[in-house]
Amino acid sequence: EYLEQHGLEKFLKWYDTMSWSPLGRPVGTTIFPGMQMTAVCIYRSAQFLAQYSPVFDVTLNDVCVFMPAGFGCLTSLFTFGLASEASGSPNVGVLAAAIVAVIPAHIMRSVA
Repeated sequence: EYLEQHGLEKFLKWYDTMSWSPLGRPVGTTIFPGMQMTAVCIYRSAQFLAQYSPVFDVTLNDVCVFMPAGFGCLTSLFTFGLASEASGSPNVGVLAAAIVAVIPAHIMRSVA
């Protein structure tokens, strides 16, 4: 929300005095901002599309909740494509995608 409301420059210079007591925390330099930037980009795109269809009227929280699941699905699809192309067999692609879909570390990070 801070990135959406204040912009990238202020986000990178943001100093949170309420965490890491008593010193505070320079948030912009102690996190990986890629996911936050991606979420804001998807949110702004959805807000633009919401002008034409109410289906895209979502909150930033909705985007943040469903983004891991969406990227998890894309990971399985790309794994299928890569394995199919590398082996020449779509059956190997299906097997590789199925394996990725049940890896516990992948499931933990891609649950909505």
